[in-house]
Amino acid sequence: MRPTSVAHQAVRSGWASNGDVRPHYVEGGRDDAPGGAVLVVPGFGELAREYAWLIESLAPRRVVAVDLRGRGPSDVPDSGYDLADHVCDLEAVAEAAGLRDFTVVAISRGVSYGLGYALRHPCRVRGFLAGDYGAEHVALPEAWPRKALSQVLRGVPIPERVAPHAVRAIQREAVDRPMWDRLGELRGPFLVVRGTRRSVLVTDATADRYREALPGVEVHTLEGLGHDLWNPDHRPLLGLVESLLGRVWDAEQGD
Repeated sequence: MRPTSVAHQAVRSGWASNGDVRPHYVEGGRDDAPGGAVLVVPGFGELAREYAWLIESLAPRRVVAVDLRGRGPSDVPDSGYDLADHVCDLEAVAEAAGLRDFTVVAISRGVSYGLGYALRHPCRVRGFLAGDYGAEHVALPEAWPRKALSQVLRGVPIPERVAPHAVRAIQREAVDRPMWDRLGELRGPFLVVRGTRRSVLVTDATADRYREALPGVEVHTLEGLGHDLWNPDHRPLLGLVESLLGRVWDAEQGD
């Protein structure tokens, strides 16, 4: 799958290098804008360019959105889809984009990748937004690839978003890695966002588990939305991102 241009000229395309794999990313904004940068880790099947709305809405703040391996225009290796491989992709993108410290906005399965990065580099992550996912990397059932490849996300079939052999490798290499007991290692504000429809993954029990694991966590519920937290209206999620960034700024001014 070749790179696809984004709609707004202010959004730029870039490439990182993680060994033999080149993850793609899109970015906007500038380093000297106040408030710090944002790293966006999309969910399974999402493409970095779909977050152009967030990049443009937060301008002139620096925002970088990642296409993890196997997704969009990024390289598609035959293997190497474990949690650690994805975390290394994020490390490579952060280095290529020149990000020193930043707030992470992670969606769905991207939460586990973002948390993996944050726990490896806690001093670099200023705040974290977890979009409808628990603090864990979970194994996937054998039937998952067939179901995933039959789905359509925002009008685009999953096979046009993620290489089919990458989908199968994601399932094959995934193992359970809970991170609940390590959330206390993170610094800065932490927001959990979920919807109200039946498709949500952060249930009341999951929200309570976040509260038990990380005192001070905020759990926000977006009425009428499901697991897709910003479709068809991205404004509620944008408001929470802006709120998180405001809390990050306030907390650091108080230090």
